[in-house]
Amino acid sequence: MNNITRIRPFSESAFFDTSQYGWRRILSIAAVVAVSAAVVFAVTGCGGGGGGTSTSTVAAPGAPTNLAVMNTTGVSLSETLTWSPPTTGDAPTSYEVYRSTTAGAAFLPENHLISLPATTLAFIDNAGLANALTYWAVSAKNAGGEVATAEKSDTPSTTTGGGGGGDTGFGNNFSAALIFADNIGITGLPIPASSVWTTNAASAVADISTGLRPLSTEVIPTATLPYLDPTATYVRNNVTYYKQGSTNAWQGQWDKAAASGVQAVTGTWGDNLVSQSLNSTSVVRVEMVLSKTIDPLVTPMTTYPMISLYGSTINEVTGTTGVPVTTATSAFVFAANAHLTIWKDGEAPLISQTLWIGDGPGFFAAEVNVSGNFTYGFVWNLKNVTVPYAKTGLWHIKFSLDPTSPAGTPNNTSITAVTNGVLNIDGSAQIDINIK
Repeated sequence: MNNITRIRPFSESAFFDTSQYGWRRILSIAAVVAVSAAVVFAVTGCGGGGGGTSTSTVAAPGAPTNLAVMNTTGVSLSETLTWSPPTTGDAPTSYEVYRSTTAGAAFLPENHLISLPATTLAFIDNAGLANALTYWAVSAKNAGGEVATAEKSDTPSTTTGGGGGGDTGFGNNFSAALIFADNIGITGLPIPASSVWTTNAASAVADISTGLRPLSTEVIPTATLPYLDPTATYVRNNVTYYKQGSTNAWQGQWDKAAASGVQAVTGTWGDNLVSQSLNSTSVVRVEMVLSKTIDPLVTPMTTYPMISLYGSTINEVTGTTGVPVTTATSAFVFAANAHLTIWKDGEAPLISQTLWIGDGPGFFAAEVNVSGNFTYGFVWNLKNVTVPYAKTGLWHIKFSLDPTSPAGTPNNTSITAVTNGVLNIDGSAQIDINIK
């Protein structure tokens, strides 16, 4: 016999699945359904050989066609992907973008980059690309399955400008509030007395001392900030966001504090030091943030709220709506006299660095991260460390403030609290980690 498995009056929003229970043969529909109700029946076979109406299935789409990958015009380390809809199978409900630096590995789950609506046939990828051969695949997906294109490869290029001939790829825009405790920018240059935060694009470009975008190498086509490029966007939940690390340019508000007295700050170590399990071959990202409370009613500072759009870790892309707010209740603080020390318990310091002694991994630096926040950072590659003792065991990491900075300015910052680790009696912040 056949069982009636779903009965739904039009006034109801969902079917009632009777297959979850034992049922006897229904002799009279009128006995169980009011005459006035409009009813939809879906009948499936349940033995008896007669067969019932079969449920419809969705066929997987074919692979997208005409996939092309090319350098994004005028943008460093950026690739533009375009494709056409599948010509076979059922319609896709989304397109999935995959990326890898290994040939034949792009279309693997761990290399998934982003999901895009089925109406989207182009994507600009500027998430953590390097000047190296890279492979992409785009798949069409629906309830019936997922089918990908063959890989396409390209080498993201760097755009070089005149003069120094270096890479002029776009860095991260500072998005929060920042106080320069010593009137020294993150470049190590003194900030002139005449320099103030401004939304005037030309003035912001001309002021090279802060080290914040927009830089002197950039051409901003608008008179005021933010500059929001309609070609460097991402739509999420029907809201348009402007991507970080692209042609878009904005700048959170900053102020100088050398004449405002000592800046009392809270020190916070990066989560990776607290949450990760580290071993003797780990690459340890050491981060420290100094911040202080501000009153938005007394000292309103312009900031740009940021969200994560897609990707993760080194591939993460963030963005903002471009609408500034003045509701910040805390500001980052940059002290030019910061000092980082790392040593194993019972041993002499392995690392003891101030700012600006070098550039790149292995050197202590001040930077703006992908979220648009300010942080001190250091990459500690344990695998490359050579020491006459075992790397495993207890290690200490200390962030302190020297009496003077490399720029010659006196200390104007005091760490009065820490949110993790400990505050030493000498005013330094310390965290201890175990290397296994």
